[in-house]
Amino acid sequence: MKKINDILEYILVIAILVFANIILSENFFRLDFTQDKRYSISPVTQKVLSYLDGDVYVEIFLDGDLSPDYERLKKSIKEKLDQFKAYSNTKLEYRFINPSAEEDKQLRERGFRLIAQRGLQPKYFLEEKNGNKTEKFIFPGAIVSYKQNETPVQFLKGNKVQSDEEQLNQAVEGVEFELLKAIRKLSIKEYKTIAIIDGHGEPSKENLEDITNSLNEFYAVKRVRLDSLTALKGVDLAMVIGPKTEYTEKEKFILDQFVVSGGKAFFAYDAIDIRKDSLKNGETFGLSKSLNLDDLLFKYGVRMNQSVVEDLNCAKTVIQTGLNGEMQAINFPYYPIVYQFGTHPIVKNMDAIVFRFAGSIDTVKAVGIKKTILIQTSPQSKEIQVPFQIDLDELKKDPVTESFSGGSKPLVCLLEGEFTSLYKSKPLPVEGAMLSQNLKPSKIIVCADVDLIRNEYDSKRNMPVPLGYDRDMRYIFSNKEFVMNAVDYLMEEELLLVREKEVVLRPLDAQKIKNDKKFWQVLNILVPILLVILYGIGRYVWRKKKYGTPRTN
Repeated sequence: MKKINDILEYILVIAILVFANIILSENFFRLDFTQDKRYSISPVTQKVLSYLDGDVYVEIFLDGDLSPDYERLKKSIKEKLDQFKAYSNTKLEYRFINPSAEEDKQLRERGFRLIAQRGLQPKYFLEEKNGNKTEKFIFPGAIVSYKQNETPVQFLKGNKVQSDEEQLNQAVEGVEFELLKAIRKLSIKEYKTIAIIDGHGEPSKENLEDITNSLNEFYAVKRVRLDSLTALKGVDLAMVIGPKTEYTEKEKFILDQFVVSGGKAFFAYDAIDIRKDSLKNGETFGLSKSLNLDDLLFKYGVRMNQSVVEDLNCAKTVIQTGLNGEMQAINFPYYPIVYQFGTHPIVKNMDAIVFRFAGSIDTVKAVGIKKTILIQTSPQSKEIQVPFQIDLDELKKDPVTESFSGGSKPLVCLLEGEFTSLYKSKPLPVEGAMLSQNLKPSKIIVCADVDLIRNEYDSKRNMPVPLGYDRDMRYIFSNKEFVMNAVDYLMEEELLLVREKEVVLRPLDAQKIKNDKKFWQVLNILVPILLVILYGIGRYVWRKKKYGTPRTN
């Protein structure tokens, strides 16, 4: 009877396990008990993956002989892709590729070039083993393919000022965001509309070509003149970029009604007039100018100051330093470099951004409006009011660091809330027009520098210079990444919320490791042996107690 009960109990356990497996296979779920939820993906990601109507294929070129830190990044990518695969109903496949596996040097280098042509940038190392130095390339990136289209994903994009360990931690934090952004780019079906306001001497199409091309991958971008009350009909975001002439009251009214009705806006312009071409002669002047936008932004909660900011943490410019035409790159405090950001998703884990002749922004009282400073200078900065003179000869001297004690100056501000119309208590500038009664919450970003978004143009090669590229430093700053993140946030793209995840870096105490190294080595060797011996003794005692010692006659 006992044997039958044991068999029935065994069959019941097997049945429960089979039933549980069937239920779990039909209803996928995962439990993540980590404090920073590093093994979970956001609801936004789950939603995007569930709507895929085609197969996604991911090639990751991060494999082979990797350092522990890059192994950690590889592990994070694999974990995320496993989750992506589960939530996409197996519509996602991936594989890891070692670009250095090819033994033939020429074929290996050809493979490197092909990967670079597909949009991935390598990381270069000079590795030393047994006194011999060898070049080593790794590609911390991937290629995502969907419906015969593909796009590169670069994981290592964090703040280059940080240590390598912190940069890799930022890369780990950004794995989900970068992969999801690539999938969204390839699978997007409906495009929201962006209007770049035209008709006031704005930068040419060539000088906005880089950011326009990037935005066109996710949105429909067009240039619009505010010549009718319906000019912004069907537009989701209006961008005011670098106007040089005044807005009329009618144009300002159209823009105002667009914002108070829920339309999003992005302002990026210089509040003062600086003749940059005059710097070739060694000096220039900063003068005030009016664009007839001050009262509008003041009503919304910010003031663009008639000033320019100087920062000791700055880019360089090339000037003539000798009688024979010798040229030299010197620090130019009018080109602030900013790399200290907050935790807002727009600027989180970003690399440095460069500004050129940026002004400052003050926040002012606006009922119901939340104000967030996104970017500000270093504490070692100062501000000079118009009119002022810039003399390159003065910059050849060592800076008086004591004068750069003005504290951090806000350069970019985010405004959120339900905005009050500038014309609520004023006569309307358009005959027959009526104030919008369909008030909705909106978002505005104000940048005190048009060069944040404007690219230079190479007329010899007939192509735009990458946005954020500094010729003298030969470095591409993260201006474009900031603008793209800002637009995504204004457009209320849920994708950007994925950037809120933070993986906490918990480094080991190097000094403690050094001091206690011998202790832990001995402990790890002896403890397993002692446990086996104790187990053997315990089992011997238990068996002796249970079965006793056989008697001898």
